[in-house]
Amino acid sequence: MPISLKNLLLLLPVSIYALACFYFSTTYTGAEAEYYQKLALCVASFLCNFYVLYYHYTNPPHPKFLMLPKRNLSIKIHVISGTIEVLFGVIAFFSSSPEIPAIIMALSAIIGHVSTSFYQTPIVFGAKSAMIPGYLFVVTLHLYCAIHLLLEPNSTLWLLNTFLVLCIYVWCRVFYLIFTVAGLFKNNLYSASILAAGVLILPSVLGASGNLLFIIFVIGYNALYKLIMNPTAAEWLSWTKESARQTLIDEDAKELWLSKHLAINLDELDDQTVAAALFAKLDKDNSGILDKEELRTLWHEWQVPDTFIDNFISRNTKLDGFSFVEFYEKIWQIKGVKERLKRENLKNEHLIKGKNITNEEKARLIFDQIDIDRSGYVDKFEITTLLLEWGLPSIEVEEYIRRYDDDKDFKFSFEEFFNKMRPIWSFAYSNIILMT
Repeated sequence: MPISLKNLLLLLPVSIYALACFYFSTTYTGAEAEYYQKLALCVASFLCNFYVLYYHYTNPPHPKFLMLPKRNLSIKIHVISGTIEVLFGVIAFFSSSPEIPAIIMALSAIIGHVSTSFYQTPIVFGAKSAMIPGYLFVVTLHLYCAIHLLLEPNSTLWLLNTFLVLCIYVWCRVFYLIFTVAGLFKNNLYSASILAAGVLILPSVLGASGNLLFIIFVIGYNALYKLIMNPTAAEWLSWTKESARQTLIDEDAKELWLSKHLAINLDELDDQTVAAALFAKLDKDNSGILDKEELRTLWHEWQVPDTFIDNFISRNTKLDGFSFVEFYEKIWQIKGVKERLKRENLKNEHLIKGKNITNEEKARLIFDQIDIDRSGYVDKFEITTLLLEWGLPSIEVEEYIRRYDDDKDFKFSFEEFFNKMRPIWSFAYSNIILMT
C-alpha cells in the first residue's frame, strides 16, 4: 500500500525529531550531559508551573478541600509551601550564596508540602491501587530529597532533585490537559496523568532504574494490601478501579454482584426486567416487600457509603419495606446529583450558557437540583448524597453538616445554602454546568 502525501507529511517531521532525540541522548553522555538534561527538565517544569497557577486561580478547588477548616487549612498550606519551594528554589539556583534560600526551600517542603501531601493521600481520586502507593512513594522521595538539601544547602544536585519531585504534580495537571484534549485514557484519566508525570520525573532523580523501583513498590504495596486487608471481590474491585466518585453506587461492584447472583443474561434484558429478577432474588419469603436490612446488605455489596445508607433508611422510617414499584423508583433508578444537573443543563442550555448570571442565580440552579423533593430546603439526606458523590469521607460529611447546621434541624434554606455552602455551588456550576 503506497504511502500517501498526508502520511509522509506526518511521518517525516516526527521521524526526524525522534532521530534527533536519539542522536543527542546517545552521543553526548557523561555527568555534564546528564546535568544539562536535568536542567532542561527543570526549566520545562518551571514554565509549566505558570499554567498550574493560572488553573488554580481561575477554577474553584474541589469541595473536599474546602468543606472543613482543617481541610481548608491543609490545602492553603499545601499551595503556599509549594509556591515557596518554587520561588526559593529559583533564588537558590541563581544566587552566589544559596544556603539560606535552599534551607527555606527544604523547610517549606518538610514542614508544609510533605506533611499536607501525606494528609491528603487517603482521599485521592483515581485507582487507589495505583494512586495511594504512588503518592506515598513520591511524597517520601520528596521528604528524602528535602532532608538532604537541608543538610547540604550548597548542593545543586539536591536542589534540583527536590524541585523536580515537587513538579510531579505540575506535570500531572499538564498531562491531564493533554490527555483530555486528545481524548486519551478517558476511563483512567487521572491515574494515567499522575503515572505519566511520575514516569517523566523519576528517572531524572533516581536514575535509569527509577521507574522500575516505582513499579516494584506499587506491586509490593498491593500484594501486602491483599494479604493483610483480605478484601472481598467487591472491595478489591473498588480498590483497583478508576474512581472519582460521581455516583453513590459503584456500578462495577453492582454489575459483578448481578452476574454472580442472577442466572440471567444481563445484556439481553431490559432494565426493569433485571430489577425484577433482583427483587425476586432478595425477597426470600415472597412477601412482595424488600425489608430494610436486605437493602442494607445489598448496598454494602455495591460499595454504597454507610452514611448514605443510614440517611436513606431514616428518611423512609414510615415504610416497613419497599414494594417492587418503590424499589425500582427509589433504589434501582437512583441517580446522582451530577446526572440531574446535566439533564437540567441540557434543558436550559440556551438560558445558561452565554449569559452572565449572578452568583445567586448560580447557587439557585444548583440548589433546585439538590432539593430532590422540592421542599424548599436541602435536608441532611440531600446534602449527604451530594458530598458522598464527590468523594468526601463519610465521617467528614457528618462533621460538615453538624458544623454549619446552626439550628440543628438538619435543613438548609436557600439563604443558608448560598451563604455557607459556596464551595458546593461554585464547584458544581463551574465543573458540571459549564463543562457539560
